[in-house]
Amino acid sequence: MTQVIIPDKLSEILQQLEGKTLDQKLAQLIERDLEHRLRYCSRRIVDFEVKYGLLFEEFRAAWELGTIPDRHAHEIERDYMEWESLVDERQLLLTKLKQLTNRLFS
Repeated sequence: MTQVIIPDKLSEILQQLEGKTLDQKLAQLIERDLEHRLRYCSRRIVDFEVKYGLLFEEFRAAWELGTIPDRHAHEIERDYMEWESLVDERQLLLTKLKQLTNRLFS
């Protein structure tokens, strides 16, 4: 088990959060942060889906087939890399949320 020293000012604030134990309070904070980051990733992914009219896997397939016009233009390459990164991050966040939920309810 890891021990953490919590400054008094933060400890006072923690007492006001949901949860009976410190573990529950920290789990709630972590869950909210993961959910917030997941919403951000999902919004950005939707932005790219709207922009290109494709899901990421469809875009990747079209990219690999060479059917994306000007696919090597800076903006399109940058979008591809960011979009791919967001999809990966979204999956990681979902995995972390699932792990957290399994630990809380097992």
